[in-house]
Amino acid sequence: MKTSQHNTILYTEYGDYLKIKTPLAAPLLGQVMEVDLPLRKAISPSFLKIATIAAMLLLVLGVSVFNIVSGANTAVAAVVMDINNSKELLVNSDAKVLKVIDLNQGTQTSPSELKLLGKDIYTSVALMVDQANTQGGFKQGKNPVMASIIPLDNRQADIVDQAKLRDSIRRLMLEKNISSDLMVSTTDETTQKTAQNLGMSVNNYLVYKGLMANGFVVNPKGSGYNNTLHMLTEANTTLDSLFPKECVTVNPQSETPQETPNAMGTPMTGKNMPNTPPPTSYPMPNSSPKNITPSVPLPEQDNMPVNSGSGSHGMMP
Repeated sequence: MKTSQHNTILYTEYGDYLKIKTPLAAPLLGQVMEVDLPLRKAISPSFLKIATIAAMLLLVLGVSVFNIVSGANTAVAAVVMDINNSKELLVNSDAKVLKVIDLNQGTQTSPSELKLLGKDIYTSVALMVDQANTQGGFKQGKNPVMASIIPLDNRQADIVDQAKLRDSIRRLMLEKNISSDLMVSTTDETTQKTAQNLGMSVNNYLVYKGLMANGFVVNPKGSGYNNTLHMLTEANTTLDSLFPKECVTVNPQSETPQETPNAMGTPMTGKNMPNTPPPTSYPMPNSSPKNITPSVPLPEQDNMPVNSGSGSHGMMP
């Protein structure tokens, strides 16, 4: 099968490969030779089969390790946040932030944005809302909070959970007493590119597209073309009316629990808990309805004896 100055590889009639020292008269490839077989076989087909399987497993494991290592540094989704400005967060397969891009100022990352790197996307968006609130972003008007999830890898399209993202932002808004409309949606790269070609963020473009679809006229050359609140005001409509499935109105004042449930699970307010206990010396009949205060006197109520409510089994004094 193969020959060199020192060694020759033979293929035996038993299907084994045998390595011998090259004879003085060097054999030719394909030549049949008679040799004394050694006590052990040099290379067997079963060994080659096992070695081949081991090599394939090693290759698969190597590729898997490469994918794991490279996946940690590869963006599989993007989340575009719009509060006072537009920022895009690139997310890896672990739902952690790889990069933050300010869509208004370019790719330069501020110190506050650097703090988001390596954090999960749900914590990051909450921190962004908190920072906007600290900077007074919700004091000058009811600026909506909008987030769009854009899958970049179809194999990992659900890496960012839409409901979980909405809940993380909503809990922060309730905690910080922020009242505003919150919209979290899922879109695609094609819509994002269309928005970019128009000079808009994908969230503002979705609002613009929704307004046009509902018959509202918005001037694309106006100053409010890239401002959601301005467009909604111009159209005299609201975000939740355009997107009832994706939008919720967060109002911490109305969502704060005002009632305390009693032992039966029924909410009790101040009207149901009088400061003075009801009189106990004159019990009401068991057959009478409870907790009913008539708006007008019952017939002949004034002529009834006080102790007549004790029933026919009562004793006269």
